[in-house]
Amino acid sequence: MVVFIFVLGSFLTSFFTLVGMRVPKKLSINGRSQCDECKEVIPWYGLIPVFGYFLVMGKCVHCKTKIDLKYPIYELIGGLLFVLGFVVLEGNLPEFMIYSIMVSLMIIVSVSDIEYQIVPDIILITFLPIILILRLVYPVETILNVLLGGVLGFLFMYLIAWYGKKRFKKDALGGGDIKLYFIIGLFLGVQIVFLSLFFASLLGIILGRLVIKKMNPIPFVPFIFFGVLMAYFLGDALITWYLSFL
Repeated sequence: MVVFIFVLGSFLTSFFTLVGMRVPKKLSINGRSQCDECKEVIPWYGLIPVFGYFLVMGKCVHCKTKIDLKYPIYELIGGLLFVLGFVVLEGNLPEFMIYSIMVSLMIIVSVSDIEYQIVPDIILITFLPIILILRLVYPVETILNVLLGGVLGFLFMYLIAWYGKKRFKKDALGGGDIKLYFIIGLFLGVQIVFLSLFFASLLGIILGRLVIKKMNPIPFVPFIFFGVLMAYFLGDALITWYLSFL
């Protein structure tokens, strides 16, 4: 099952990467994948997640243009994240389904943010009712906890953006990040939604100073993705540990 989940997750991630790269440019997500340079169709074996990159030796079989290594990296990470959820949730299929949908959303918007610094509204609108309905059916503790998580997550990010624009005279956060946190709040619940932002900000500060100083603006959604995962898997344990000192 672990191998099956990894293969399925990597195939899904390959598709989500395509969605994240095409939707912001208003391109169709239908049809076969093409080489960005010569526009020729990529052969079927080149579309096998992770391994397809090596089967074509990292180059387009038609024009020999190098294929970016980011594609198999995305697929590998995506497959591992689906496996992680399957293993940790230990047969809790409803929760694994919600987790998988949230990971799918975060993969799409992370790719979109990395490539274009855009979080497409159409993606958020598509995933919002799915996650909302599932979280109301399978809530984190209570339905009130779920709804408060969404509302407070959105309001907190909105206030940060408002203060940042007032203080620095420019946008501190994108509108897509703010709306995304409503969905994240629904997914995590009110207890740990703010912890996810703490982890996201901490990683953003560290990498912003050490690795990606020259990127402007810095895509924040991948850091949010990291924060969501950390809060989801470790949040309750960290809060319990912290409260033990009080």
